[in-house]
Amino acid sequence: MTLLLPYRVDITPGPATTDGAQPRYHQLRLTVGEEGRTSAEQPVRCTRIAVRVPAATSDPRLARQPLAISTTVPSVRSSAQGQEWWIVPDTTDPAVTVFACVPDQPAQFDGTWAISFLIELDPGFESTDVEITEETAADSGPVSRRSSRVVASVLPVGGSEGQL
Repeated sequence: MTLLLPYRVDITPGPATTDGAQPRYHQLRLTVGEEGRTSAEQPVRCTRIAVRVPAATSDPRLARQPLAISTTVPSVRSSAQGQEWWIVPDTTDPAVTVFACVPDQPAQFDGTWAISFLIELDPGFESTDVEITEETAADSGPVSRRSSRVVASVLPVGGSEGQL
């Protein structure tokens, strides 16, 4: 099923470290929605977005938990943007971590705004392929679950897109 919302996933790799230094965490930025348009023909109501991130490494001896050490959710300007968003990680499956991005109340994506979530990932993270699952409805229709794989853009270390 095709996703109703536009998504962009950027990964900024952690900078290389010197011998003996702690590895730097990668940053995954998930941007949802569009900004700068006057309005969409058909607004999309969103109740939940989930990002499935593969395990930090394919080598189980190197796997570490938690995959995320911190998440950052920006503040929003109005109740139509979900009032407040939360990121809830689920690490019950050793092969993936699921980050559920959930608004306090359904958000109305109308093409005039976007939201970005920042998730810091373990340095062992190797993939650029994530799965997005959204629970959305076209305006007044019923909420449905839709999923799709998204390949992230890998930004240069120190790039401004992956930084706060």
